[in-house]
Amino acid sequence: MSKPRPKSFGNLIVEVIRTGRCTFCGACVAACPEDVLELQTEAPTIKGKCTVCQTCYFSCPQTSLDLETVERKVFGRKRKEEEKLGIMLEACFARTLDPEISTVGQDGGAVTAILENIIQEKSASCAVVSTCDRDLPWKPFPNVATDRESIVLGAGTKYTPSPTLIGLVKAAQDFKGKQVAVVGTPCQVKAIRKIQTSSEISSEIIPEDLLTVGLFCMESYSYESLIGEFLPSKAVDPTEVTKFAIKKGRFLVYSNGEERINVPLKEVKTHVRKACHSCRDFTAELADLSVGSVDAPPGWSTLVLRNQKALDAVQDAEKSGRLEVRKIPNPKETLRVTQRLSERKNQQPEKNSS
Repeated sequence: MSKPRPKSFGNLIVEVIRTGRCTFCGACVAACPEDVLELQTEAPTIKGKCTVCQTCYFSCPQTSLDLETVERKVFGRKRKEEEKLGIMLEACFARTLDPEISTVGQDGGAVTAILENIIQEKSASCAVVSTCDRDLPWKPFPNVATDRESIVLGAGTKYTPSPTLIGLVKAAQDFKGKQVAVVGTPCQVKAIRKIQTSSEISSEIIPEDLLTVGLFCMESYSYESLIGEFLPSKAVDPTEVTKFAIKKGRFLVYSNGEERINVPLKEVKTHVRKACHSCRDFTAELADLSVGSVDAPPGWSTLVLRNQKALDAVQDAEKSGRLEVRKIPNPKETLRVTQRLSERKNQQPEKNSS
């Protein structure tokens, strides 16, 4: 039997990019050993000769993934049938005890508090977070944060994609052999795990000692569509927006605490990126620590701790006085809405992305 033909960037073009399934995670560009790929408008393109090393193809979160193999390599076991939210050690609600982070953070500000703690306590050298471009309002880009100020700058949810893997590969180069944290969406976490566990490419392009924080995510929006079209259609200047939020089926936009837009979520459905229609992961099931707001009391975050690494990060932040934690004794009962949304996303029919 002849060997299968190696996968090139051309395969990604046909299978992922032209079909609208590219998540704009940046993995292919960041991982390319020949540096012949670059990002354009929310998609990669080629600027040189492809050597068909297959790195881009096997680092892409939208190509095939053996979930059981990844879970065994990352968590030491495959999920049990009843683990509807993925492998879990425990779950809790948490919120920051820092007034500044509470003001700029999303919901409970738990992610920012945890990252700030691991940087300040020097258990990690840096954290890769999404920070907004100074010249393009609400245009996120990956930033390798090494201090409190840069961590806080990355606080708050951005609802348009950021090529996080580019920042992560840079962190691996700049902080070789040291612990790094990264915050990403489910598709970005999936790309990280593919690189870590693939037999086809070198895992050395990302940090060996890595804490992955995954964000609950139902969908993200095209930057040009949401920021360039939707906001102006509501007479809202993007430069005046200080926060976006999704609450109880509604899309909210704020300016310095004042509500500027409050519309049903279905009104912004046309701005959803096509790639999101092929995603089946709501709670970032392959992350060490997953965080969202669903089921949490107002001003708190919901945390799903999947391994000891996540447990240590949360407990350390709590012991330092930066994080308040309420353990959830029975996650199956308490996180009903989270489970329902997770099941809904897992079962959603894939739409035509062409």
